[in-house]
Amino acid sequence: MLKLSKPTILLAGLFFAQALATPAFAQAQSVGVVDKVKLYSAYPRLKSAADEIKKDEERIHKLIENSNKEFDVAKKAKKPEAELNALHKRLQTQIDSEFKTFQNKALNMEKALETELDNAIKAEATAKNVTTVLDKSAVLLGGTDITDGVSKRLAASPTVTGSADTQTK
Repeated sequence: MLKLSKPTILLAGLFFAQALATPAFAQAQSVGVVDKVKLYSAYPRLKSAADEIKKDEERIHKLIENSNKEFDVAKKAKKPEAELNALHKRLQTQIDSEFKTFQNKALNMEKALETELDNAIKAEATAKNVTTVLDKSAVLLGGTDITDGVSKRLAASPTVTGSADTQTK
């Protein structure tokens, strides 16, 4: 007669239970795919956010150029060293303040866009009964493509980017 130890029986039971559970688990999972490259190119608020950031970058570059010119004029006018240092400090503080404001605005816009995109993906996945969503570039075969539905949701959602005066309700 075959003699089996308790650990062997327990291990065999676990393998058997796993074999029974795996097909049921696999059937309960539904994988969706989304083409983020396509979404980004068709997402109008992403382009408007990029345009707004570019304008702010240009404004900061102009501020730096004007500050450099102002400092050069003061230097050529042979202002005292203490006055030049004070001017440099004032100009640098102004540039730093503007740059910090720009960074905060850009980060807030990025977070808002990511949240809007994630919410649209979650809503479309729920509507299509999809439990898992992967980027299309990571999937070789299979999956339900929900890109078009997400794109429509994004087009229909209110604007969330930009400063308070450019946002719509």
